[in-house]
Amino acid sequence: MNFSQRNRIAERLKVEQGAFRKNGCAIRIGLAYPNQYFFGMSNLGFQVLYHIFNQDPEIACERFFLPESDVLPEVSRGSLTGYEQSSQGRDLGMVAFSISYQNDYLNVVPMLYLLGLKSLASERDEKDPLILAGGPAVTINPEPIAPFCDAIVVGEGEEIAVQILEILKSIPDKAGRLVALDRLEGVYVPSLFPNAYEQLSLRQTTNSGFGLISGAPNGKPQAGRFVRRLVVQDPTLPLAHTTVLTPDTEFGDLFLLEVQRGCQWGCRFCAAGFMYRYPRYEALEGLKRRIDLGLKYRKKVGLIAGDLLGHETIHEILAYIDEKGGGFSPSSVRLNAFTPEIIHYLRKSGNRSIAIAPEAGSERLRRALNKTFSDAEVIESAVLLAEGGISNIKLYIMIGLPTETDEDIESLLRLTLETREALSRFAKKSGHMPSLTLSISPFTPKSSTPLQHEAFAGIPYLKSVFKKIRQRVMKAGHIRLSGESALNAYVETLLSRGDRRVSEFLLKATVSLGKAISAGDYADQRSSLNALSFNPDSFVTSRLDPNLPQPWDFIDHGIKSTFLTRELDKFHREKITHYCMPDVCRSCGVC
Repeated sequence: MNFSQRNRIAERLKVEQGAFRKNGCAIRIGLAYPNQYFFGMSNLGFQVLYHIFNQDPEIACERFFLPESDVLPEVSRGSLTGYEQSSQGRDLGMVAFSISYQNDYLNVVPMLYLLGLKSLASERDEKDPLILAGGPAVTINPEPIAPFCDAIVVGEGEEIAVQILEILKSIPDKAGRLVALDRLEGVYVPSLFPNAYEQLSLRQTTNSGFGLISGAPNGKPQAGRFVRRLVVQDPTLPLAHTTVLTPDTEFGDLFLLEVQRGCQWGCRFCAAGFMYRYPRYEALEGLKRRIDLGLKYRKKVGLIAGDLLGHETIHEILAYIDEKGGGFSPSSVRLNAFTPEIIHYLRKSGNRSIAIAPEAGSERLRRALNKTFSDAEVIESAVLLAEGGISNIKLYIMIGLPTETDEDIESLLRLTLETREALSRFAKKSGHMPSLTLSISPFTPKSSTPLQHEAFAGIPYLKSVFKKIRQRVMKAGHIRLSGESALNAYVETLLSRGDRRVSEFLLKATVSLGKAISAGDYADQRSSLNALSFNPDSFVTSRLDPNLPQPWDFIDHGIKSTFLTRELDKFHREKITHYCMPDVCRSCGVC
């Protein structure tokens, strides 16, 4: 470990609260986030696993992050160290990667290199640590990184983490550990999985569902060889919250609380809404206890939810935080759920920037996505926020959606300009003009959603649409414009829908950086895509045949394939599906 890296870790540890310092444990494991400390420590899933692993008295779990770009060139192969005990890769019994975003797959190979480990699982031996991966990205589709991993956890990991540690403690050899892991529901061991996806002649379909009712165990697994997505079974287990506090994160001034997991609205593009079915809500009394805990450490709590304002006791939650003298910051808000009381608490808590997400620029496309917002409701929400003292308002809208036309883009522009005009009228009365930002993101199809087989629109199309939007918005003035790179979205789609061949891209996309290797930049990624032994467009810009096997079909999310097919049909007919009601609805199969 070089001096700069050692000094940076020491400075961070000084200001942290809640980190574990454990000596003399029989087994040391590494919890790795394939990105920088700033992002990893902002991730609740990463923090929860760190806490669970360290509850075992025989286990010492250390954190590993990708070094920042200013020190990375000086980090040589094998010299990446853990934060708690400065352990290196060869000192560990297991390295568990927590991966939330597909594009962080690009950092897995560089981190294995810095840990002193070979990238491919087939080239590592008994002396090397077990390499495990889990998180939302691998739950969607683990295949692009499957060649690098010994085992992969599909779904929610809170409960199975304890079982994995027991295997690590009780079985000394790697082969025995893999056999034991393969027997666990929700664990995928690529080297032991029979009937590998590339050998399938018939598509595997999920047709039995889970039969899960809130608080009850999963129903009987369906016949065939599937990896079943894990769903937390203990209804008393609280949702996630911050366990290590540090100012060096995106949310350094907040204590994060997960209020809801999943989302009831069933937006047809959204992986989280299907990956976390059924939606679960923390009860008010449990939330109060965790709010009390959070306000001991921070003045504000960050409320994490797929639809925060959809929580049935949201007004009581906000009132309780206010009564305790604290504030809150929301992760996401449904734009037609604002009330004067909610806006009052937003302003009182010091929130000055709020994003509202029409998702699509036209009412037609919103209906297709299973969203019912009218243009008038979008504009009304922006004005309500302005009247409530919110000074920065962001509209989040996707482009490149299936069936998108020039008229949909024109509708997007009209909505943006009409929102600006409405805010201008407010400014004439109030003397204050809120800022308006239009945030444009390309649609990226995700597996196990109704739009999983639809095509990515392509980089040339997305660039031309963004150029058109930029010209019109800049001409109108007083609107900020932000947007995600079309190439990043292309790569995200490739990593979301590709099979094991995509590991070739992850290997080729690395470049030398001093003593280290790193994920390449825009030009490196473009050249790597062009040098592949297969055509990546076959996974990205092509519409996938729903009658053929797909790389992720062996994952059983509990959602019936027939339900996804019906939802796709309703997308094309622009028909709305009722929101998820676990107590009475059995349509999708999860409940």
